[in-house]
Amino acid sequence: MQIRARLTLQFILIVASILFFSLFTIYYFSEKHREIEFHTQLRNKAITTAELLIKVQEVDSTLLKIIDKSKKDVLHLENISVYNYKNEEIYTNNDTIRFSKLIPDINNAIDRVRLRGEISVTSGEMEIIGLPYIDRFNRFVVIAGAVDRQGLNNIKNLKRILIAVFFIMLIAVGVAGWIYAGRALSPISKVINEVSKISETSLDLRLEEGNRKDEIELLSSTFNKMLERIEKAFKVQKTFIANASHELRNPLTKITAQLEVALLNERKNEEYKKIISSVLDDIKNLNDVAHRLLQLAKISSIQTDLRFTPLRLDDVIWETKNEFLSQHPDCKINFFLNDLPEQETKLIINANAAFLKICFLNLIENACKFTPDKTVTIKLFAQQQQLTVVFEDKGIGIDQNDLPHIFQPFYRSKNATPTIGYGIGLSLAHKIILLHKAKILVSSQTNKGTSFTLIFPL
Repeated sequence: MQIRARLTLQFILIVASILFFSLFTIYYFSEKHREIEFHTQLRNKAITTAELLIKVQEVDSTLLKIIDKSKKDVLHLENISVYNYKNEEIYTNNDTIRFSKLIPDINNAIDRVRLRGEISVTSGEMEIIGLPYIDRFNRFVVIAGAVDRQGLNNIKNLKRILIAVFFIMLIAVGVAGWIYAGRALSPISKVINEVSKISETSLDLRLEEGNRKDEIELLSSTFNKMLERIEKAFKVQKTFIANASHELRNPLTKITAQLEVALLNERKNEEYKKIISSVLDDIKNLNDVAHRLLQLAKISSIQTDLRFTPLRLDDVIWETKNEFLSQHPDCKINFFLNDLPEQETKLIINANAAFLKICFLNLIENACKFTPDKTVTIKLFAQQQQLTVVFEDKGIGIDQNDLPHIFQPFYRSKNATPTIGYGIGLSLAHKIILLHKAKILVSSQTNKGTSFTLIFPL
């Protein structure tokens, strides 16, 4: 079922419930009002009859019957009977109607009147009341009954009108609800139409946001933010594929060219060795690029399943330093521990040792690569709520215009072009630091050096 139909149905059910309750309340209280008025009329007639019969000595039962028959306000099937203390009927104004036939146990009913006061009984459409009447010498019971033809007809007419009003209002509410639901959902339909026009080739399109004051406009704003993230992800993916293809194609092209040249003519062994050595270097570079790409893809795909264990940060730095120097003996790494705490637990963080080493290795390699004397300085600061690691070098530095982009995959600053590199290391380091919920800050001046600061919360 569509939302519009469901909203209309819910609207009809809610209004129908309220309308039914309201109309039923009108009918119920109208019926009660009719009953009270009719019983009051019967009560007045009963008291008047009793007073004329008992208190007025000149009026006997025969004269009272004549008086009752001459009245113009006689009710339909009206009968008023008076009973003495022996429960004997001493007067009735309608001999054709007997309460003994309408009320199964008339004596019991009379006794209940004497004990409880006024009672009311219904027999079909006949409404009957009984009430005591006491004078100075005797206790009487007066029973009056009649059919409220006019009142019942009015109630029946009211019932028909209320039922008709109920169904007419339901139809009106259904139509109004359908129109209202359509107008209420028209902004959503508009959003759906606009979203359906957006594809992978038109991610630059955006939804109309308006003034962002209602939920639909906030939804449009949320969609636009999501589209921005998707567009950015697509651009990063395209850039990644383009750069990865370029980085892989270059060494492959170079290898192919060298091998083709080598096969053109017979050459000496020394020349073949030289070509093979050059090809081997290109293969190593190709292998290095592939390895870094795999690392970047692996880290980019990790969300929350990264396993962390308690690690001493200084131990990880020492291990990384020794591992790097074993592969690059021409580099020099100075490691300084500043203001170390007395408790060793102050140096422990929750981290993934393998990824943290990759991060440190890339930062050290970057600093060593772009520093003429190949010297890197690492400083560890232990503070109350955090550990800070600083990687410093006195190399060529990074231009201020390039600083906002250095963590993008394959991005290389202009002054780094002469040096062999792939623009992956800093992107890897940045992603790893974010996975550890830490911060990475960079400050640099051209030809003066660069400093990367990592802040790990304890």
